Amino acid sequence: MLPILALFLATWIGGWVNTVDLRGRVVDDFSDKGIINASLTHGQRVVGTDVNGSFEFPNLPRQSKMRVDANGYLRTSVPTTQEEIRITPTSWTVQVVEAGTTDKFIKNASVRQGETELANTGEAVNAVVAPHPGKNAKVIICAEGYQQKDVDVTGVLQTVELTAGSPGCPPLPSPSPSPSPSPSASPAGSPSASPSPSPSP
Repeated sequence: MLPILALFLATWIGGWVNTVDLRGRVVDDFSDKGIINASLTHGQRVVGTDVNGSFEFPNLPRQSKMRVDANGYLRTSVPTTQEEIRITPTSWTVQVVEAGTTDKFIKNASVRQGETELANTGEAVNAVVAPHPGKNAKVIICAEGYQQKDVDVTGVLQTVELTAGSPGCPPLPSPSPSPSPSPSASPAGSPSASPSPSPSP
């Protein structure tokens, strides 16, 4: 019985030492906010995050890695012992609605940084800015017949309300005309032949 008991204990202790019950959180690397519905995959096992980005993933091999995915974020691979997992946004989607409503989407709303238009809702209900504008990015959103609004970009999906009014969208600068090519110098002509000397009388 002793050899069997020793084998059982060695297996149990070895498994306990070499596995981990991971409790952690997946957060946006730009905003430090938890990411809902991120998925963590190890082999055939998958768990998801809650509204705060928190998750529990029991019985993971300690010396291993798992894959982390979330919509709008760069897929990453992390050790199974990592409790805080930071992932980077790849794009930003904005829905533009009339203030005081939730479903009156504004067409042709322009998303701008300075004098550059990053995206436009067109006839759709949202605009996608890719790549993501970046950490602590600020944009201006405007549309004809609405007051323009300064927006702090947060996460990968936001809804922005615009209030009816003016000035609408200022015109974007026209593209600078391409410089015309410098006229090339015409090839030098062959030197004219010097006149033949007159015959002496």
